[in-house]
Amino acid sequence: MDLSRREFIGAGAFAAAAGMCGSLGGAQPVTVIRKARMRKAGDKIRMGFIGAGGRGDANLHEFFNLGECIQAICDVDLNHLNGAKRWLQEKWPNVHCYQDWREMLDKEQDLDAVVVSIPDHMHAICAIAAMERGFHVYVEKPLVRTWWEAERFRDVAKACGVVTQMGNNGNGSDGQRRSIEILQSGVFGDIREIHVTTDRPIWPQGLDRPQGSDVVPPNLDWDMWLGVAPVRPFKSGVYHGFKWRGWFDFGTGALGDIGCHAMSFFWRGLDMRETLSVETIKTTQTFSETYPCATTVKILVRSAKQKDPIAIYWYDGNTAPDPETSRRLSNGRFERMGGTTIVGEKGIWWNGQVKMNGDEKFVRHQNNPATRDIPQSIPRVRGHHWEFAEAVRGGARPFSDYDHSVPLTEMVLLGAISQRVPGRLVWNQAKGQFDNSEAANALLRPHVRHGWTIG
Repeated sequence: MDLSRREFIGAGAFAAAAGMCGSLGGAQPVTVIRKARMRKAGDKIRMGFIGAGGRGDANLHEFFNLGECIQAICDVDLNHLNGAKRWLQEKWPNVHCYQDWREMLDKEQDLDAVVVSIPDHMHAICAIAAMERGFHVYVEKPLVRTWWEAERFRDVAKACGVVTQMGNNGNGSDGQRRSIEILQSGVFGDIREIHVTTDRPIWPQGLDRPQGSDVVPPNLDWDMWLGVAPVRPFKSGVYHGFKWRGWFDFGTGALGDIGCHAMSFFWRGLDMRETLSVETIKTTQTFSETYPCATTVKILVRSAKQKDPIAIYWYDGNTAPDPETSRRLSNGRFERMGGTTIVGEKGIWWNGQVKMNGDEKFVRHQNNPATRDIPQSIPRVRGHHWEFAEAVRGGARPFSDYDHSVPLTEMVLLGAISQRVPGRLVWNQAKGQFDNSEAANALLRPHVRHGWTIG
């Protein structure tokens, strides 16, 4: 699995060159077209949806089932758009339909909130344009595709006074909030290391760009789908549909897909504050335009709860720690994909089970004497989408508002950069740059195609 130094460095150099071509200038002033407005308790929220397929369809159903007003929907693919329109017709026969999200934002002046559920590279431009108009935003994870966009998202959200929520849905669950309470209690003492495994990617990556082009189907606006990304020919079944996530220009790979889910509860529960370094310590073959099929990434993070930093190990592509580490920490249970193991000086957390020092076996946290009586301190909600809607009606701020989603997403995105640039990359939070890699710094900002602007 280990990649030769020459192959990895070659891939990193190509990525750096590509990133520099699309670099942006420094900080920009925030344009506030209209300040956000809150609805009253009991009001229906007037909502617009950018993206009606995949996660867009799922989010439509979530807010539809909550009884919110589905006022407008937009999708570059008419098949997705018309499909959503058909099932909405019975309750919302006058729903407004668009293929261009810019037209929707300009015409739907009385919207309260916008949901962004499209490929990662278009999250920032759509969400920021919506926030500038005073629309609250629910944005699928990862919040954005690059570190610069995350910083910009936070600045605009603050200036416009909007409610935001990233779509890492577990934040609305009782189980995740209980996990956070347990970690916040300090029952495990100082945390030494965290291991996170996943079966992702479940989409194509680890491949080169195909040659040639295909005819763009009549239902698809390919130029609008590309948006801010560099122009490339349409190829059937290669990008559009759920095939885009592994491509550097459009997605953030497995780490971007699952990291904002899997790492959210311990980022909050352990009061993590900043990323210190990132390094891909193991990888399959690298490619110039897509993420590898499998990697192991080490992320070093500072926590406000302890002196020593915490090492997070991320394993994607159905990989796991070596057998010796697995036996040492979790009796071999790392072999199960999609899990999180938190190793502390006083005990271990594994997928909701606890084994304190001296215990013979793992026991569910609600049955372990060390954790079962930890008091509840976090309010419970009816769900992640409900929490966002209630916040727009003047309720409590959402659990994954920008104060949580931005730093969490930034950690994940910095880790994804290490999958493209070799070596240990030392992050300088104060300066917003890597201290030891210009190649990595070139990937902090997005490519923005001529004719497009973010904000």
